[in-house]
Amino acid sequence: MASPLTVRNLTPSAIIIKSLECFEDPNMRQSRATAFPSAVKHAQSIAPSAPELGLHAKSFKQQNVDVRLEPWESYTLRAPNLEKPEPRSSTLSITTFRITVENEEHERFRIDTNPTYTQKASRAFTPLTASPSISYTALYHPMAPTAHLTIHSQHLLDYSKWMQDIADTLPLSAISIPGAHNAHTHYRALPSVRCQVVDVATQLAHGIRFLDIRVQPASATDTSKKDLYLVHGAFPVSLTGTKYLDPVLDACYKFLAENPSETVLVSLKREGVGSATDAHLAAILEKHYIAPHAEKWFVAERIPYLREVRGKLVLVRRYQLPNATTGSLLGLDATAWQHNSTHAVHGHFCVQDFCEIMHPSLIPDKLHHSTAHLVRAAALTHFIPGVNTDPLNPIPPGPLYLNFLTGSNFFRTGTWPHKIAKVVNRGVEEWICKGHHLCELGTETHEPENMHAAALKKGEAVGGRDGEIRKVREGDGGAGVVVMDMLGEGGDWDLVKLIVGLNMGVMAKVKEG
Repeated sequence: MASPLTVRNLTPSAIIIKSLECFEDPNMRQSRATAFPSAVKHAQSIAPSAPELGLHAKSFKQQNVDVRLEPWESYTLRAPNLEKPEPRSSTLSITTFRITVENEEHERFRIDTNPTYTQKASRAFTPLTASPSISYTALYHPMAPTAHLTIHSQHLLDYSKWMQDIADTLPLSAISIPGAHNAHTHYRALPSVRCQVVDVATQLAHGIRFLDIRVQPASATDTSKKDLYLVHGAFPVSLTGTKYLDPVLDACYKFLAENPSETVLVSLKREGVGSATDAHLAAILEKHYIAPHAEKWFVAERIPYLREVRGKLVLVRRYQLPNATTGSLLGLDATAWQHNSTHAVHGHFCVQDFCEIMHPSLIPDKLHHSTAHLVRAAALTHFIPGVNTDPLNPIPPGPLYLNFLTGSNFFRTGTWPHKIAKVVNRGVEEWICKGHHLCELGTETHEPENMHAAALKKGEAVGGRDGEIRKVREGDGGAGVVVMDMLGEGGDWDLVKLIVGLNMGVMAKVKEG
């Protein structure tokens, strides 16, 4: 029997799985396996028809499915048995699923996939309708016990300006935002220090809207000296000389000037081995960085609505202010959340930052805490003026959910940033595709923590049982701010795209309201 395949709809509109064709093509051997055996290089090309396949395939069966998947929902396909010739180790052919889907405009698309392939892959659907109004991408993950095929349309976005499609009335805490941990650490450096592989300008162009930055004043006593070194913990971020904050902020200003629909949250924290204080850093930032560019910063101590901060940087302050500080240069106070917390609420923030990964055996725990925080964020129902709260006197926005997928132990190679990111980033990507914002089949409770635990324990239910649709559960389905290491490594931005795509929940609510 062919391996099952779970299909997930992560598009804003319903998709109908019309048919499933299953065949074995002797021209495609397991030695040349791929996730998309009959994939074409150009979306406008038409793959072979079913009759044409029947002439060459070892066996061929077709079944009508007609399963309607609303946004978020998933369904597990299992093909009927195929009659196979005696296998030979050198000529084993691949069982291929050909899936045909239809959208609400009655446009049809098709993709061929191999549900036994063992690597992640992505491919555009082949349109069967001339000049369709939309295109779709299939993202394949070889997860156990059931492989997953996620349908999305995020390839359509220009990620340098993805916020232009987000409603002005949304508070930032209602928006799913991808972020960069130690965004400034892309330089050639010790692998225990380097957290990124591309510079800040590239991160912004690919959709990042939260920058985590750590600095140390060059002078610990003289506030007339503006230089702020970029650091990561006690270490400099480059082996080729000192790097400074100015170029990072200049890249942000340039980006926002070119993309005024966007906003960027900038988290600033004092680290390093110098003797400067937080009060000293606060004075330097206000005098040399924020006040001279006041029109480019939002520094009020409240969560803003998107309309207020388009074209601006939003200050997330992780340094203490002097007791005498008054006025408007306060920023969002992020100084008091508990260190190494798995779930802490403080002021404007709800944080998961379990960062002390002292041994590689703790990396699965980090992944668990990261996905659990996604479940909490997805369960929220945000107050949107004019939709579910008064437009003139709205209920204030809830806290900003910060979810750090990061951690390290500088003194153990197995827990350096790139080692943790390889596991946690991929694990979170798979979680979004297979379980985010879905009810568990056979789980009676809708309480987020219990549902998450059930999903992790009942491996056989994660993909959904054959013949049953996994339904969406209550909440907006958002992710909050998801902060990551090693963004864009190998050209892979899929996790960033998926996070941006999770805004479809609140955007649907705005549209309906």
